[in-house]
Amino acid sequence: MRALLAALLLSTGCAVVGGAAAPPPSAGVRPVAGRLDGQRFLHADARRARALGASEPEIVAIDAGAPGDRINGFVSVPRDDCALFMARGSADVDDIDLFAFADDGTLVGSDERPNKTPTLLICPPHPDRLYLSARVAAGYGAVAIGAQRVTKSDAAKVGAALGVPGFGSAAEADVLAQVERTLGEHRRGIGGRWQELRRAALPVEPGTPSLISAVVEADRCVDAWVTPAEAVSHLDVALLDADGRITGRAVAHGRSRFLVACAPEKTAFTLEVRPQSGRGVVVVVLSQSKDGGRAELGARIPVIDLGPTLEVGEAAAALAARLEKGDYDAPKKLHRGELPVAQRTSVELELRPGCARIDAVGGRPLSGLESWLWSSDGSLIAHDRGGARATLFACSKGGPARLDLEALARPGPVLVEQRRLRVPPPVLAAHPLAAGRLLSRLLARGTVPRLDQVGAPKLLALSESKRVELDVVIPIARCADVVLALGPDASGAEVRIVDAATGAELERGYGRHQAAARACALGRNDTLKARVELSVASGATEALTLTRTLSPSQ
Repeated sequence: MRALLAALLLSTGCAVVGGAAAPPPSAGVRPVAGRLDGQRFLHADARRARALGASEPEIVAIDAGAPGDRINGFVSVPRDDCALFMARGSADVDDIDLFAFADDGTLVGSDERPNKTPTLLICPPHPDRLYLSARVAAGYGAVAIGAQRVTKSDAAKVGAALGVPGFGSAAEADVLAQVERTLGEHRRGIGGRWQELRRAALPVEPGTPSLISAVVEADRCVDAWVTPAEAVSHLDVALLDADGRITGRAVAHGRSRFLVACAPEKTAFTLEVRPQSGRGVVVVVLSQSKDGGRAELGARIPVIDLGPTLEVGEAAAALAARLEKGDYDAPKKLHRGELPVAQRTSVELELRPGCARIDAVGGRPLSGLESWLWSSDGSLIAHDRGGARATLFACSKGGPARLDLEALARPGPVLVEQRRLRVPPPVLAAHPLAAGRLLSRLLARGTVPRLDQVGAPKLLALSESKRVELDVVIPIARCADVVLALGPDASGAEVRIVDAATGAELERGYGRHQAAARACALGRNDTLKARVELSVASGATEALTLTRTLSPSQ
């Protein structure tokens, strides 16, 4: 038949026109049957699974695609076995997502991690038939979906080897360990003591901000630490106040970002996270400072001040209510006025012998308030900075002094009040700067404990080349709280408590000019003998330390 057809074509092609033969037809472009080779993309991981007991791989679907395109196919699954599904692509495909659906559209499994190796391992009970869909999230090229049968007894080792979500792979454990190590280094770097509020994996992509909200308590600080997955980079992290205004942005530390914000009153805030490149997830860890808050932060840590939401009169009344049960005399008003931005306002004072608490209370819309208290010879007595309130503890032998006030971000009204502290130990007046820092550290929930009930602070000499050690005996079911406050010419305070018997570290606290640490004798049948190590990172000074015995709830 083919010979006959060839003869007919030859005879018609040999017709003579003008005495010349027609030229032979040229070979044209025509469609051909064929299929992309999916095994080349699946081979490496399929072989690893095969070595652990999985069956030979079957190609479910293969096609080429661009971002947003899907490669789909049905697959039957043995009722009593597990099924391993993987989508793999060519070199220029950067990110693939894989989904498995039942016939009624129910999502049975998904892998949307920011990588090009999505893998699912679905075990009984499951539908007899599944619809698989691989979506190209980034890049261009060919994508193949493969399927392998896995017995239930082999599922755990196959899932772990291929890093399947939910099967606790060694790679995932390494990532978690790295997050914990990096977070620990970050907290040691910023100083202070922190209590974790929230930890979340936040999906992010360029062009669309991702949001996470929380609340910081009054007179506390919040640390927001954000670290990206491998495919995400160049994060932009902003802090929004309750009105949606940007109050500050995170600073970079390697690939991670962090910001520290402090509030004078209970305040809601929102964190806005947006990558400049890449699509995937970031880990967000929100932590709130324990007692001491801002005072224990490192010297070079930028702090965002969350401004007030109250009028100045309302803020002063709220503070008075909180201090009503404190160890103070009645308040005395020293100054009331408006603070401009970037311009200091000075108030002349006459200090009486002993100690006093001076509060500069700002009202809406003031934001960022810094204050300094100077003696008549120019020596610094106390310094503080806050979002809408600055609190100074002035301990001295009495005499004239000057209070400087400055609004840092937004102008607004301010009210200055003084409250004398009852029965202060004499050592405080002799060392005003260390005394003010010590009392500031003892400030917890707006009150200072009665110093005549906790004993007098101890005076000691510290330098970067010499530490001081103290022995502490902690009663059963009680805690020892140790506070260190530095005088002038030194920085980098550290309090370290160790078990005297074993040498094991129980807790360590550090800060720029003051630090604290706490150890408890809980779950024991005898007292805990501990050793307290006090040191400074640089300089030399006379410092004050105070040890209190507290219940665990205090």
